[in-house]
Amino acid sequence: MEKHLKERQEYVDRYDKITVDRCRWAEKAITADFVKKHLKESKDEKEWVRSAIAFNNLHLYFMMGEMYKNKEKTIAKWMKEDEEHDNYFENAEAPKDILCFTCSREMFVTHKQLETRLDKPDRVLFVYDCTLGHIPRRSFYDNGEEWQYKKPLCSKCSNPFDILDEDTDELWKTISTCSKCGNTETSEIKKKIEEEKPDQDYGKDRARFCSKKDGEKYVDWMRTADNLSSYLEKQKEKENNKELYEAVNKIKKLKIIELEQLLAPVFEEAQFTKLQFKDPQITKDVVVPFTVHDIKQGREDRVSCLDLQSVIKKTLNGTNWKLMNEGVNYRLGMLEGRLKAYEKEEDLVKLVV
Repeated sequence: MEKHLKERQEYVDRYDKITVDRCRWAEKAITADFVKKHLKESKDEKEWVRSAIAFNNLHLYFMMGEMYKNKEKTIAKWMKEDEEHDNYFENAEAPKDILCFTCSREMFVTHKQLETRLDKPDRVLFVYDCTLGHIPRRSFYDNGEEWQYKKPLCSKCSNPFDILDEDTDELWKTISTCSKCGNTETSEIKKKIEEEKPDQDYGKDRARFCSKKDGEKYVDWMRTADNLSSYLEKQKEKENNKELYEAVNKIKKLKIIELEQLLAPVFEEAQFTKLQFKDPQITKDVVVPFTVHDIKQGREDRVSCLDLQSVIKKTLNGTNWKLMNEGVNYRLGMLEGRLKAYEKEEDLVKLVV
């Protein structure tokens, strides 16, 4: 069986063909018939035509841009799906112990094919033949379900059709007749496939509608527009919460060395000494572990923890540093904890709400 996964260029060609077809349709949307139909709705003929053409060109611009923006993502999706089809087909296992209806000998697989459907999972159909050539053949899916032929049903009364196949020099013909209501339906398939006429303008239109240069310009423009939109929304939010952001601006943004210089004398006054900062833990946040010693005689460990936490909370109020939620731990007069820095504006907002 031919593999589903092809060279990448085949997917590029397929996507570009879709792009060209859609853009051609959009470009021809303002036709003479369209103008005649809607012109009577406008009092100013020239202005209406000018506006209609301008709108159509804008629509075409966005269509080209969006097709380019989604190109790589769509091609990657197609290739991934086809690779999954191939992997499923290769790894599917044929059901065993399939016996011939005539001689009861075990049958062997002579063909297998992949069935793909949009609304259901893939499955592989295995066709079995008898070693002695007996009929009928048998067919099973990889999940063990046996395939059964079902006659097509009459579109008028749902009775099974009687099928007659005719093979002529030019076509395959199927005549379906309903024995209940007399309805007859015919389908024909031509043997000779008509060659598609060369599309003389395809190369030119592909260059116009699938331009990488124009596509990148569109992506950059959209990125700028999105950033501008986010900025304007942020400014509007700040304007609506003016007092909140004024409070944020008043927060003291302390460096690590400034934090140490602020805490050390306050700790000494509260009889906590030898403040030491360990190496900062830097991920998306900055966290600084610290240790300090309690030198106040007779202060119990629980009271020592509460006193230190109270001093830290009071001293760091109005700064961009806070003691982390786990508080401080006490061991033999030494207390340890962690201080967290708030740098981003959205995090600083949380400190004042």
